[in-house]
Amino acid sequence: MPDVIRSRSMSLQTSEKFLHEIVSTVSSSLELKEVLRSVVRLMSEASGVHACFAYLVEEDGTRLVLRAASSPYERQVGKVAFERGESLAWWAAEHGEPAFIRDNALADPRTKYVPELEEERFQSLLAVPIVDRAGEAIGVITAHTEAPREFSDDEVDFLVTSSSLVAGAIENAHLYEETRRRVSELEQLTELGEAIARAEVLGDLLEAVVADARPLLAARACHVYLLDPAREELYRKASDPEGGNARQTLGLAELGPELARGGRSTRLAIPLVVNDELIGLLVAEGSARVELGRAVASQVAVAVKKIQVIEQLAEKNLIKDFFEELAGGRPRGDLEGRAARLGCDLDQRHVVLVVEPSSEPLERALRNAAPGSLFDRRDDSLRALVKLASASGDAFLERIRRAHAEIEPPVSVGVSSVCQGEAAFADGFAEAQQALLGTVVLKGKPAVLSYEELGAYKYLLRIAVDGGVRDATVDAVSNLAEYDAQRGAQLVATLEEFLRRHGSISATSEALYVHPNTLRQRLRRIGELSGLDLRKDDWLLIEIAVKMVKLQQTLGAAKTHT
Repeated sequence: MPDVIRSRSMSLQTSEKFLHEIVSTVSSSLELKEVLRSVVRLMSEASGVHACFAYLVEEDGTRLVLRAASSPYERQVGKVAFERGESLAWWAAEHGEPAFIRDNALADPRTKYVPELEEERFQSLLAVPIVDRAGEAIGVITAHTEAPREFSDDEVDFLVTSSSLVAGAIENAHLYEETRRRVSELEQLTELGEAIARAEVLGDLLEAVVADARPLLAARACHVYLLDPAREELYRKASDPEGGNARQTLGLAELGPELARGGRSTRLAIPLVVNDELIGLLVAEGSARVELGRAVASQVAVAVKKIQVIEQLAEKNLIKDFFEELAGGRPRGDLEGRAARLGCDLDQRHVVLVVEPSSEPLERALRNAAPGSLFDRRDDSLRALVKLASASGDAFLERIRRAHAEIEPPVSVGVSSVCQGEAAFADGFAEAQQALLGTVVLKGKPAVLSYEELGAYKYLLRIAVDGGVRDATVDAVSNLAEYDAQRGAQLVATLEEFLRRHGSISATSEALYVHPNTLRQRLRRIGELSGLDLRKDDWLLIEIAVKMVKLQQTLGAAKTHT
């Protein structure tokens, strides 16, 4: 009896010695790999087993992964893993209690054979769960012996106590790793912010974003998409690594909520939004760091918008100067180079548009109808150089008329004839402006009018714009227009309608909704004020004079408005 007690006492002394060493080990370092490696060695020596392994549960709780092993199995660390429900280790973790197989371990249905661990050598197996403060199993320690063995209560108690010490070390190490990771993330986020602040060109910004965001988000690949408002599609502008299988375009209808699923299918898709305006999308493949992704996306969105605004202002000024040179026919320096910078080939077929007042809906319609066109928008007008998809402008003109019919408030649109070659565009801008004036003279309301539809007015407009022509008939009609303006009369309109109806009293009175006698009185008054004799004078000259006066009135109103 004394010998048995002495033997038991020595076992207790041994346990206390190794427990003290384990306590010293878990207290000496926050590096989990070092702690687990030392604990496995100490537990192997203390229990006299041939192999000892430490498994930890992954964050998603689906696998037990080997994180420490006694010699000679260290090379298998990180390679061996059990899916939930496999192996005696999972049984112990799920039941929260030690599991023991005395002999012939591979015959037990709870055991999964792992060739890399040479498990055919081992007869007995003990699995002890590592339980955290909340009572959840966060890992398992297994002990293996080559010969059948009955583990004593003291040995099991020693292993259970050791596992509880390891649990504390694991929790402390996880807290340390989490703190260190957050500090690292903050440092990387700061570096990303500095890189974003340094970028002055959109391409450089996006390349810096994907290069820095991929390691920060622990992603396999990182992409930035930017929105093309005209097409309502997102285009991939930068990727790290380059290429890959990422789609080049995404439709707005395809955007779903942010995703953060486990496994290799994990994918973050975080919108880039500034002041409720969607400008793009940040995609991180293989990342589940949603909150960090949002922080990155917020910085990127502001930086992208800032550069876009700067580039739009620069491009707006460049387009304005480019249009002025084309319209004036006096290019300064390398006009062809500026055209190339704006993506405009002057040897291609274009038409010039002038719109008054400026209209954002019509501009969007133009961008959709003719991609690659240039626009110069001002407060009161819009000029556009529209690239045609075909040799004729008829199809484009029809599309613009359909779009124009749906726009509120209505606007007037003047369209030039087709221009091709640098020398043609000065006339094109003049033609568009004349067609715009023609909408007032010919239509009397906001409309779309092409230069070719002006008919004889294209010649009158040139004279009216250039000036320098004196004519007695024009002076006579001008007197009538002045009388109308002072008295609120409609003598010029009456004269125009009378000429249009080829001198028919009945047809003219019906068109003007007046009595024939009232019409006769107006015609006599016209003769008295103007000196025109509608019985003898050339009606064609009078009709041309009426059109000239109306054009002069329109031009005068335009100058006053300007």
